[in-house]
Amino acid sequence: MHPIPPPTARRLLVDHARPHARRIAIGVLMYLSAGALSMSQLWMLGRIIDEGIIARDARAFAFWLALMLFAVIVQPLFWSVGFRLFVGAEAENQRAMLRRLTDHLNTAATGVRGRISAGELVNLSSEDTRKAAGSVSEIGFFFNNFAMFIVGSVLVWSIHPLLGIVVIAGSALTALVIGPLLGRLQRRQADYRKMIGDLTAHAADIVGGLRVLRGIGGDLLFADRYRERSAALQRTGYRVANSISWIHALQYSLPIVFVAAITWTGALLAADRTITIGGLASAFSFATVFIAVSGGLIGTASVLVASRVAAGRIARFLAIETDVDDGGTVRGAGGELSDPDTGLVVPPGGLTVVVTAETACALEACERLARYRDSEAAWGTKPLSAYALDEVRERIMLLTDEDHLFAGTLRTTLRAEPNEALAAIETACAHDVYTGLGATLEAHVAEGGRNLSGGQRQRLRLARALAAGPEVLLAVEPTSAVDSHTESLIAERVAATRAMKSTLVVTTSPLWLARADRVAWMAEGKVHATGTHAELVADPAYRTLTSHGAD
Repeated sequence: MHPIPPPTARRLLVDHARPHARRIAIGVLMYLSAGALSMSQLWMLGRIIDEGIIARDARAFAFWLALMLFAVIVQPLFWSVGFRLFVGAEAENQRAMLRRLTDHLNTAATGVRGRISAGELVNLSSEDTRKAAGSVSEIGFFFNNFAMFIVGSVLVWSIHPLLGIVVIAGSALTALVIGPLLGRLQRRQADYRKMIGDLTAHAADIVGGLRVLRGIGGDLLFADRYRERSAALQRTGYRVANSISWIHALQYSLPIVFVAAITWTGALLAADRTITIGGLASAFSFATVFIAVSGGLIGTASVLVASRVAAGRIARFLAIETDVDDGGTVRGAGGELSDPDTGLVVPPGGLTVVVTAETACALEACERLARYRDSEAAWGTKPLSAYALDEVRERIMLLTDEDHLFAGTLRTTLRAEPNEALAAIETACAHDVYTGLGATLEAHVAEGGRNLSGGQRQRLRLARALAAGPEVLLAVEPTSAVDSHTESLIAERVAATRAMKSTLVVTTSPLWLARADRVAWMAEGKVHATGTHAELVADPAYRTLTSHGAD
């Protein structure tokens, strides 16, 4: 059971905006002030013409000109402050969403298998988090345009009520025309987004199994299926583009109609001398600015639709429940970890190395010991299932090559204080990752670590696990992609830095075995013998296995 119910799309957006409430409130105030000042300048233009130029009043001319210059100077300052506040909130919002995805992936564990593909996970952590987090900035732009629209409408009304009626009627017409199109766009974007995830997963399956597929002649069949799905995605994309094109067309055409209507109405009123020349100049200026305001409001609505679709995808992922029983309540204590299914035991403190030719069996044992599978595993004197699941997740960590690297800075990837992060990088011999990215923790790590080599990604995963400082670390082949010299340094440093904590490493590398406090030899899914490497090497079968690992 989750302590907090999974959110809806709307609730997800609200929950992630709430921590930035103060920043957003100040930003809204800045945007409202900027919008009001922007429109008031156009009204002041009419006063300058009527009371200053036409009336030939130098004092009035100087007063209104000075007031307008003040507004011209202050308005961009308000806008820039608001922009900085909202962009900062958006960046933190995206990091928080990525962190929440990571935490939930850790909590849901094997419950995700078969329900979220690797391709879908990539899209969730990249495009969806970016679009959902971007809703914060769009809210800011909405308030800026809203202030301009409301203040502008009031000022236009003050020039003449008929002009105000034209603005209000035009706004109502826009809502009636654009509203249904936005609803259709949301439905089509949701379908399109789902198909992208499916197609990405299909492509990942093809690449992942390419050698096997070629061997059995299945690569052509999979390629044909990929082309069919790609064509279907293209057709859906055209339907999305059709809705977007109509929205963009109306976004730029309807405001022009307003300009014509306001200008025509203002000209008639000026011809009848119902409004002044300055009033006509202001009305035309308002009409021109309303093009940008109306287009901005429509654009914001379109972006918010995409944000809601993305938030819906994230919310559905967060609704996935763990397939591990979460009824435990025990906290604290602990001790020796043991898996009765294999006879594997992880004592408190020190480095334990599991040697086996069947990595899959060792991985399953580690998943049981980390409670990613329900089992009869014990921790100290109590069953592991008796412990609260969040307690187990915090104190026991499983590290595999399937662990995902999310897009973000090196700091957010390691999720530790600078000194701890740098220490973890040093222990994992990932200094080349740090320097290669610019020797700063603010360096960018691409989605899935695409800007790193395979060995660098593996060492960065290890550094992330070390930075977390778990009480028990279960690592499956953590150095399979690095050279022997680097592997030797990693084994030495991990054994030294985690001497007081429990570390289990599944590997046949003699470089790890030389540092091990205890070796468990697993054969046919059972621990066949335990001892030091020197004690077990007398067995020919063990010696053959570890010699193969050295090769």
